Amino acid sequence: MILELIRRKEELLRHLLPISVQQLKIVRQNNLTVLLQHLAVKQRLMNEFEAIEQQLRPFQAIPPEERQWENESERLEIDKTIERCALILEEIIQNDSISMEELRGQKTEVEIQLRRVRQGSRVSDSYKKFR
Repeated sequence: MILELIRRKEELLRHLLPISVQQLKIVRQNNLTVLLQHLAVKQRLMNEFEAIEQQLRPFQAIPPEERQWENESERLEIDKTIERCALILEEIIQNDSISMEELRGQKTEVEIQLRRVRQGSRVSDSYKKFR
């Protein structure tokens, strides 16, 4: 059972990786509508991922040296799959961090532009009073 769960986890992470890359591209294009649609798809996969993590928690509570394995090859396959999962997850997290940082930068830029518009509007209103 644990092997199937870890295989499914890796499969989900392999689907999430290109989604995280695409998300970064969408953020850089500053297309909020497409980003929201994209995040909805990603969220469904993340929900599946979280369900698998929940199912794996009881196994994680058992120290590795106390776990019972069908055979040594199963244990080795699980170890290798867990290592691959960790690498993929690290890349996904890095992409998401970059996306968030770029979104913060875009938000800051929009706030600056809005302040300029408001200031321009106030100046215009003040000018109208003197006309």
